[in-house]
Amino acid sequence: MLRSLTALAFVPISLALIASAQAQSETFLTRAQLQAHMEASVFCYYPDDRSACGWAELYTELNADHAILVTASAVWDAPMTADEYRIEWRGDTLCVPVEDQGLIAMRSSEGYRFPFDLEGLMDLDPAGIPARVAELQETAPQEFCFQYTDDPENPGQLLQHVFREGVMDEELDPVSLIPRFASGVAIRPS
Repeated sequence: MLRSLTALAFVPISLALIASAQAQSETFLTRAQLQAHMEASVFCYYPDDRSACGWAELYTELNADHAILVTASAVWDAPMTADEYRIEWRGDTLCVPVEDQGLIAMRSSEGYRFPFDLEGLMDLDPAGIPARVAELQETAPQEFCFQYTDDPENPGQLLQHVFREGVMDEELDPVSLIPRFASGVAIRPS
């Protein structure tokens, strides 16, 4: 009987340790940790086995209340788009402002390479920004925020957690960190 009680006494401790380990693995990166990645790397979303990206993000400014990023994506038989956004810090979370979607500038480039130095990008007419903002607002929720965790299955990679109106999406976005000193990130056309 004593042996049975002893075994039962350890079950809650073991479950508590497991729960604690799971909670630790879901710990979001702090702003300082995230900024260190932003300063050193380009964020490559949905990398394939050759590290080509579904889209890429390069952070060009990190400020007290906001960050500036250039994001690139491509579609077959069209110039690559590279749009610049201003997104706001809320503690360790990045949020897209609803009123203008954070869109600052729109650029394009021939081919599917995203240069780290941003050379070769052509500015598009700023008069097109309001139409693009309206398009983004049609699909964007009232609040659209992001946090990141380390990817437990892929060391050195991150997972992006997307929050829409305060509710986290079930699907996480895998992010490969590509060092800025590399020659470029290949953008996979959709």
